[in-house]
Amino acid sequence: VKFDISHNGFNYTIPLNGDSGFYDKEAQTETVLKNLQYFDLGYNLLTGTIPNNIGNFASLQGLFLENNRLVGTIPKVLYRGSGIGANPLPLVQLFLQGNMLSGTLPSGLAQLPNLKELYVDGNKLTGTIAPAICKKGLNEVFVNDEAEHDLCDNVVCPANSISFEGVAPCTRCEEDGSDFRRYLGQRDKECRPKLSEVEILDLFFDHMHGEEWLDQRYFWEAGSPACQRPGIECSDSGKVTAIRLPSLGLRGPLISELGFLSELHSLDLSDNFITGFVPSEFRFVDKLIDFDIKGNELQGGIPVLLCITEGINSNGVGPKGTKFDLLYSCDNIACARGTYSDFGHAIVPTEEDADGTQCVPCYDDEAQFFIGRDSCTDISIGMLQFRQDDIRHVAVYTTLALFTSAFIIHLVIMARRKKKYVLSENEDSSSQHQDPFPLQRQDSPLSVEDEEYEEYSDDDWTAADSETGTLTKKEGRDTAIELTDILPAIA
Repeated sequence: VKFDISHNGFNYTIPLNGDSGFYDKEAQTETVLKNLQYFDLGYNLLTGTIPNNIGNFASLQGLFLENNRLVGTIPKVLYRGSGIGANPLPLVQLFLQGNMLSGTLPSGLAQLPNLKELYVDGNKLTGTIAPAICKKGLNEVFVNDEAEHDLCDNVVCPANSISFEGVAPCTRCEEDGSDFRRYLGQRDKECRPKLSEVEILDLFFDHMHGEEWLDQRYFWEAGSPACQRPGIECSDSGKVTAIRLPSLGLRGPLISELGFLSELHSLDLSDNFITGFVPSEFRFVDKLIDFDIKGNELQGGIPVLLCITEGINSNGVGPKGTKFDLLYSCDNIACARGTYSDFGHAIVPTEEDADGTQCVPCYDDEAQFFIGRDSCTDISIGMLQFRQDDIRHVAVYTTLALFTSAFIIHLVIMARRKKKYVLSENEDSSSQHQDPFPLQRQDSPLSVEDEEYEEYSDDDWTAADSETGTLTKKEGRDTAIELTDILPAIA
């Protein structure tokens, strides 16, 4: 069984969770693809980490995740499997090159019994290659180098060396303290010298389109002293300690070389239009304390090793008894996609048993795509949150329903009035053929006792009072009789 969606523009996380099509909700695992042998997601724009759920693919022989934007470390489930008593995956091919993976190359990969091809170059892996991996004789099919060299170079070039493809043949560079060459499998044509702080700031200015910044007072002349540039603060020794450039219209990707400013303790790039991803190189800045990237257009996730770096935004610093997931959290660096806080990141509690400030869910479009959001256009009512778009739609539908209901009620009222008017006309038409004020005839029997009423002739009466409904005697008589009293008798 093969699943191949490579060479597309997919730009979300790897879809291995409880909502994916791979997940069997009854079995609570990815048994839908239990027999999957090849899983190819290479050459996309996928972000996030490599999910541990891959360990459930017990028959997986080929895993191809190359040339994406994946961060984090290489998961142990690849060589341990998933679950108690699980065996290593039967991987033959493992392609992870061209991502932003960090950490070290796990020695446990040597435990994969069937592994023939392993590519991890072009990432941000540090450390050395375990001898057990080198002895497996990996990548012999693709490494066409007849010259004798360390077998480890067939897997990935060591730190402080370069290669066009990140694997053998590798060229060793001179030791000059270059921070950039600390990674395994660096792809380059030449050994580049270590950058000075001035060169790093010049590179940053170019990538951030400095000539278009909103305040021209912040224009940096190329090669000018770092400490004389607006927005830059330095120590007494002339080292850059702070970069403060909020709300200046910076745009472009955040360069990784900023992580090589060894004395940097404060970085404020908030409320700009910075794109790309948060470089994992910031973990190398031991003195970094304030890190503010809220209100930008940064994507992906926070590198895992940065999430466990102590000190950044008080990450890992809190009172005794603080929950571990609050103390060390990627949210302390920047709120993840789909969440927000007023600060763009969570704040570690300052008191025992306190919750601090957490990133909470937000479903507006910007929060769904970008990290470090400090606002949300959704509306919160109590503990519930509603999307503004949904509320707008509900308001429109409710308004239409009210107008429709009002129109129907209006039609009903009009229909009733018309019916009443027709009935009234019919009554008027009938009354034209009847005497509206019938007089009591002398020869008509009364249903009341004779002693109560005297008999009168028609000539003794005047017309009935239209308002009182009484018949009045002509002059000379002194008795008034209610019309309502005699009508039944007349009838």
